[in-house]
Amino acid sequence: MKRNQLLTNKIVSWAKWFVQQEVKPGEICVDATVGNGNDTLFLAGLVGRSGKVYGFDIQTAAIEKTRQRLAENGLLERVCLIRDSHACMGKYLEPGTVKAVMFNLGYLPGGDHSLTTLPGSTLQALDAALQLIMQDGLITVVCYRGHEGALTEFKALSDFLAELNPKFYNVLRLDLINRPNLPPVLFVISKKHGKGCSLETARS
Repeated sequence: MKRNQLLTNKIVSWAKWFVQQEVKPGEICVDATVGNGNDTLFLAGLVGRSGKVYGFDIQTAAIEKTRQRLAENGLLERVCLIRDSHACMGKYLEPGTVKAVMFNLGYLPGGDHSLTTLPGSTLQALDAALQLIMQDGLITVVCYRGHEGALTEFKALSDFLAELNPKFYNVLRLDLINRPNLPPVLFVISKKHGKGCSLETARS
């Protein structure tokens, strides 16, 4: 396995570790970018028989591959797969009901590399996710920086998260600062205890 792939796997493993500390059986989670179904399968295992995972992707190939993986593992009934943009997740779920949302930005591994997540829809999806997560809920974002347009998305994401009000959110950035070739970065956003707030308040 190549060094950069090892580093990527480590960042993804950290994202899963943070989610695993918080999610309990019976809760609702979202895989905002199902891709090949790795995070969807992981979340389905965490929520148990009484929980539910909502998985979003605009590519039919991603949805079908994920559906097949879930079926092979006997977890399909725990997941609702939706072929729609992650920016629209707020249409399918109620605010304050979701324990964790996982994002893996970039392109579908093994798919069309010209189809990537974009800054505009990514920030809209984060807007929606911030409204959906409950108190003590969290969002993980693995941001890849090596493909065309990735640095623009990374900067937009970093700027957006830096503006979140620390009274309502903690934002962690996990970055391999001494590695070449722009390795991926993990952001973890956790929603604090206390009174809920509008997104406008949370970002001011």
